[in-house]
Amino acid sequence: MEEIEIISHSTDTVISNICHEKIERVALKNISYDLFFRNFMQPNRPVVVEGIATDWECFRHWIDRTVVPPKLDVAYLKEILPNVPVPVADCAKQHYNSHEKIELSLYDFLRSWECNETNSDERLMVEIQRNRYYLKDWHLRSERPEYSFYRTPTLFASDWLNEYLVENGSDDYRFVYIGPKGTWTAFHADVFGSYSWSVNIFGQKRWYLLPPGEEQKLLDSLRNLPFSVTEQTLQDAGVSFFSILQQPGEAIFVPSGWYHQVLNVEDAISVNHNWFNGCNVASIWNNLRGALADVRREIDDCRDMDNFDEHCQVMLKASFGMDYADFLAIIQYVCDKRLTSLKDGKLARQNDNYVLGRKHSIYDIIIIRELLAGMLENNFLISYPALNDLALNCLERITSAPIDG
Repeated sequence: MEEIEIISHSTDTVISNICHEKIERVALKNISYDLFFRNFMQPNRPVVVEGIATDWECFRHWIDRTVVPPKLDVAYLKEILPNVPVPVADCAKQHYNSHEKIELSLYDFLRSWECNETNSDERLMVEIQRNRYYLKDWHLRSERPEYSFYRTPTLFASDWLNEYLVENGSDDYRFVYIGPKGTWTAFHADVFGSYSWSVNIFGQKRWYLLPPGEEQKLLDSLRNLPFSVTEQTLQDAGVSFFSILQQPGEAIFVPSGWYHQVLNVEDAISVNHNWFNGCNVASIWNNLRGALADVRREIDDCRDMDNFDEHCQVMLKASFGMDYADFLAIIQYVCDKRLTSLKDGKLARQNDNYVLGRKHSIYDIIIIRELLAGMLENNFLISYPALNDLALNCLERITSAPIDG
């Protein structure tokens, strides 16, 4: 087991919008968990970490590096992975604010990497398909939990979202992306306003990252953001942004609320997580409240209907991906797990065989205490008595627990 710990447990979690001149690059060997926590997670600053995946199974074996240029080892993947359905985005078609999604078998998707073995007509057909089909949001880790093709980097191990979901056998936000040259991800901010990390296994990616608030300069007359951006459109709008060329083996940490767009400059493979923890959970809660306010405005003419507030929560979950009950379930689970670890004197186990140090557990509990106290003091849950009682009971368990630094 590997322990992750912070040196002290300051709860200063104000999200910073300071625009630095450039995004730092650091070698994995030169950055500790505590340094990453204080210099990047807490102040909500992006960073590129070099040399993070060189010992991963997928980095070492998914790519055939005996040829020039290196290429995806399709034969190896077919040997170790079954021919399962996989989610694929068609980068030639827009569906609302993302690309149209289809489902293919894994082996059919991989055919595009074997097109040189087909006749010329079929090769042309496959190449056209290849340049637009992007395997995205593939839950390979949860589908094959016994296959350890990577390990969550230590820097990103404190992950309340996936800790709760994985340990409760629910969904997860751990993905594999496989995209040929020219495929891309549209302009967006990550789900819930979460953090994300993305590690390149193969190929190069071009990232455009915007500090929070800069995306407002791109709104059209109807207050809609663009589906895609270019360096020229960003410059013309006076947007402050960063352009990063991500290399194999590098991780990009994308902070909460940073809009971004990503292009596969070459055939590329990456492993990605969305997550939140004590450093940005207040931001997630604010985004959730904001999304509920949007729902309530949208159906304000139905305010007199029976169970209006409950209907709003249903719509909130459909549009945001999470409702108040989901959020509080995560908070309660993490809280009780941390309290138990402190009471028993045992370190709180995380995914990928990590454990939290004592000060880290205390930090998490203090953050949850402040979050719940704010919810109750401001009557944010007053329309939902069961959730209000849940938050109150959770806060009482924290208050009665002996927590020290």
